[in-house]
Amino acid sequence: MFNPYSNINWESVNRIPSATHMHIPNQQILENGYQYGMRHFPISNYYPSAPHDENTRRSDFTLHQHWPAKLLNGETLSPPINWNEIITWQDELVEPFSTNLPFSEEELMFPNVPEDLIFSPNAEHHGFTNSKAHICCPGSSFISGNIDPQGNKYNLHKHGFIVGFGDTWQNAFDLIFKELKFADAGGITINHPTWFSKLPEAQIFEMLDYDERVLGIEIYNDSVGRKDWSIDPNYEPPDEKKYGYSTNLWDKILGTGRRCWGFSVPDHGVELGADWKGRNILLVPEFTDYNCLKAYRHGNFYGCLKDNGLRVLSFNASESKLEVKTNRQATFKFITEKGIVKQSDGYEACFEISQEKNNLNLVFARLEISDNTGECLFLQPIMYS
Repeated sequence: MFNPYSNINWESVNRIPSATHMHIPNQQILENGYQYGMRHFPISNYYPSAPHDENTRRSDFTLHQHWPAKLLNGETLSPPINWNEIITWQDELVEPFSTNLPFSEEELMFPNVPEDLIFSPNAEHHGFTNSKAHICCPGSSFISGNIDPQGNKYNLHKHGFIVGFGDTWQNAFDLIFKELKFADAGGITINHPTWFSKLPEAQIFEMLDYDERVLGIEIYNDSVGRKDWSIDPNYEPPDEKKYGYSTNLWDKILGTGRRCWGFSVPDHGVELGADWKGRNILLVPEFTDYNCLKAYRHGNFYGCLKDNGLRVLSFNASESKLEVKTNRQATFKFITEKGIVKQSDGYEACFEISQEKNNLNLVFARLEISDNTGECLFLQPIMYS
């Protein structure tokens, strides 16, 4: 049996709101995330896919690109790269991209950073030759792509440049792991697997099996949840009844015996308004960069929608039962590879595995806790086989 919460002292542990996938392009959006509780910021921006922190300026990428740019012919352009010297086709571009040129030196993206906030390296990578996946890796300083947004707004692809990573996901993963800040902390997350990426289950299995530092999948994505899927009347949600969720896929993965953490994220939701949902609550002994990234590596966190006050006071798991207590009345759903095996209401709940004749050989068990405010906590799975 593996229990990621076995060493957690729920009475004294620090609970740090974080997200592995959130786009924070300016000071205003940073303040929005901070105002609504976020404290650990592994920002996952792209165009380029590069870590952002209190020292980042947009001109670091437009005028002083310090990593190679890949070309469609297989060659690379060595740094330093000043895109003003390369983009000579300004008359081809539409607004507002045409008037962005020539690029100039810019001020800090985040000039006023609260003292009780921690940045960690991260970015969203895409453009793999053998997968539609988008992935993040909190803890890695790897950079891919260039300044051109998806859709080729600066016509770089038309003029011979690759948009995105431009090679296999396996090669990307290897390079990402080489840039981990800490050897035993952080790792790769597979973003919106059910919805935007629509990844085959076999490919998700392959990614999870590739390296133990591939941590898991997003089980709730707020910007996907906000999308109006009715604009495509022929689109049938794959196994998921609620837009933005991938919990059914999560259970399928866990049912194979694979360790797979579940991440709840705002994605672009934090840019779209104050009612965004999706975050992970890291359970750490002390609020440091290392401890936060280590919590992600080892599953010492739970996902939630709002972080609006519903708390786990204690959680215990054994071969015979799961026990949990919360600070306010809630609905408890115990879920295994057989589906929901028990549901109850109150301040505490217990699932007696040994008394369930059909559950003696469980593969996994996990717990969802919800209340009447719309909050839901997604605890990480206990793996039994």
